[in-house]
Order: sequence, then structure tokens, then C-alpha cells
Amino acid sequence: MTSALLLLWVLTGGALSTWLMMHIWLPDPPPDIVGRFFGVLIAGMVGGVAAGYIVHNAALNLIPGIVASAAGGLILSGIVAAFMAAGRTGGGAR
Repeated sequence: MTSALLLLWVLTGGALSTWLMMHIWLPDPPPDIVGRFFGVLIAGMVGGVAAGYIVHNAALNLIPGIVASAAGGLILSGIVAAFMAAGRTGGGAR
């Protein structure tokens, strides 16, 4: 496995997940946009590499690994974004 393939998975997972989350948050950005941006970016990168690695080892082809890295980045970044939003809207008076 080359470093170019890992970089491709990082860029695919991170870029696609960041683009989608920023597109969703664009009309009404959350209060802590910088923290959420970096959280979604890192989660997209990690999810992209993990899913690309798993599928590439199973399929031994590049295209399924790229598609899986996009999907893995979106799934993991969505989970992280949901948990970050749930932490900000916790119950109780402050």
C-alpha cells in the first residue's frame, strides 16, 4: 500500500464530509463552528482511511476503496457532528 493511496482516502473522506456538513450548516451556522469544523474534518479523514483500507483489502481494487472512503468519512463525521450537537444542547438551566 502506497502513501499516495492513503492520501487519496484521507482527501476523499475528509473533503466530502467537510463539504456536506458545511453545506448543511451554511444557512444557520452553529455557535462553535471552528471546533465542529475540525471535529468533522478529522472524523472524515479517519473514517475515510479506515473504510478504504477495509474495502481495499477485501476487493483488491482501487474504485471500491475510494467509494468506501467517501462513505466511511460521511458516516463517521455524521456521528461526530451529532454527538457534538447533542453536547451543546444538554438539558438543564445554565
